[in-house]
Amino acid sequence: MQEMTHDILVDAKGLACPMPIVRTKKAMKDVQPGAIVEVQATDKGSTVDLKAWASKSGHDYLGTVEAEGILKHYLRAAGKDQETAPYETIVQNGELQKLLKDKQELTVLDVREPEEYDAFHIDGAVSIPLGELEKRTGEISTDKPVYVVCRTGNRSDMAAHMLVEKGFSDVVNVKPGMSEWKEEDKEVNLSAMTPAELAEKVIRQEELFILDVRNESAFEDWKVEGKGLDYLNVPYFDLLDGLEDILPQIPSDKPLLVVCAKEGSSVMVGEMLVEEGVSASYLEGGMKAWSEYLEPVKVADLKDGGELYQFVRLGKGCLSYMAISGKEAVIIDSARTVEPYLTLAEDKKVSITHVLDTHLHADHISGGRTIAEKTGASYWLPPKDAEEATFDFQPLEEGVRIAVGESEIDVAALYTPGHTIGSTSFVIDDAYLLSGDILFIDSIGRPDLAGKADDWVSDLRHSLYNTYKNLAEDLIVLPAHFMIIDELNTDGSVAEKLGVLFDKNHGLNIEDEKEFRSTVTDNLPPQPNAYQEIRQTNMGKSKPNEEEQREMEIGPNRCAVR
Repeated sequence: MQEMTHDILVDAKGLACPMPIVRTKKAMKDVQPGAIVEVQATDKGSTVDLKAWASKSGHDYLGTVEAEGILKHYLRAAGKDQETAPYETIVQNGELQKLLKDKQELTVLDVREPEEYDAFHIDGAVSIPLGELEKRTGEISTDKPVYVVCRTGNRSDMAAHMLVEKGFSDVVNVKPGMSEWKEEDKEVNLSAMTPAELAEKVIRQEELFILDVRNESAFEDWKVEGKGLDYLNVPYFDLLDGLEDILPQIPSDKPLLVVCAKEGSSVMVGEMLVEEGVSASYLEGGMKAWSEYLEPVKVADLKDGGELYQFVRLGKGCLSYMAISGKEAVIIDSARTVEPYLTLAEDKKVSITHVLDTHLHADHISGGRTIAEKTGASYWLPPKDAEEATFDFQPLEEGVRIAVGESEIDVAALYTPGHTIGSTSFVIDDAYLLSGDILFIDSIGRPDLAGKADDWVSDLRHSLYNTYKNLAEDLIVLPAHFMIIDELNTDGSVAEKLGVLFDKNHGLNIEDEKEFRSTVTDNLPPQPNAYQEIRQTNMGKSKPNEEEQREMEIGPNRCAVR
């Protein structure tokens, strides 16, 4: 597509969402139908947002041209919507309260939804939802004034117009309505909820209502998950004209959290909710921050006073580990954000001496090299996965034994290819099996992320059905990922005995080799976001900046066979 001649230019450069949409909507309010509008923006997310908003508002999205870091979006205007003038006869809440106190003859008509009415209403009010009003006006007396109420005065405005058209002569709209009726003492505010606070609620299975204001496709692909969570997904640009349509869907008996990609849109919607009398929180840092948050969970006491910690990345399903013994620690399958590991090591007064990756990761950027550089630790990687690596590392090969304090990690006996050709499992204290991406609690690893699914299926089966089958059944399996929130234990950890998995995990119970091959190759989920770029980064062949790395990791992990 080439640049187009435009009638109107909207400058949204340097603005983060939701401002490009807000500025565009304002600029297009009075344009003539067919006018070409050019929106200049630098926010990468503006392309998806403008396309979706244009589709829903009736405008034509013509395309986008990028030049010198500036996105030029082109829209064809559909013209100005025809709006009904506001109903003129209005009273404030206090005036209606005085009339009721004086026992004046009148009808209070509540046009909110039944759930809203049941939760709280004016004594004696007639309940007829706005959507049913046209057919039920016969239930309203024409002999006395009708005072119409809703939550904020918007639905009641439409109801007042409708009643007048039906022949009612004395109709009054009450503002601001039930959102402020007898709630003077109720504190309404907007507060930030940190990823750590959200993680605590997810682990405790607390009830929470999430209003996710990202695009529908982003929500369907990936969202905050938890057993106590309920959701409503409405893109923020559908709420710019008001919250009237969604307020009845927001429960009053659950905490409300507004979520977007980076935080900005959720703050805007949260402020709108507060104006409507609804307290809310927004997710600090948005889904990007949620994707990066690591929750450390102690999973075991090791011999001679050692400890084993699992770092649960709830927003992406990644799991990593720190084993502590004496004054030393080893990190396994580190995430890109290394501060939580360094902080725990400092709190425990231990030195990180070794950093290991079970394989070359394709769904997230390893922090292993970064930790090694910061601490002087040795970085270990299976050489069969790292033939193209541009950095020095210690090879994880047959016969290598890594001692950490009083515990020992034995890698020699557990070469377990299949997810990658170099995949290696670790046993700690003869009790804990770190399975990497070969075996999960509810599934098994996919063999295709290097493009060699047919070649590696046999390796995967041998690792699972031979190598693992010969291990002790009471080994506790600690994988590198979890697929669904149901895999979390009550303490937030992800762990199960190997014997239990051989009983319950379908991927470990397919006797026929052809059926196993078909199950693995025919049930592969979509590739992880930017997985090729992530592999290149983990080999040192690409060096994206911090923001590019964050973008590459956005979305769920997809390391398992469905």
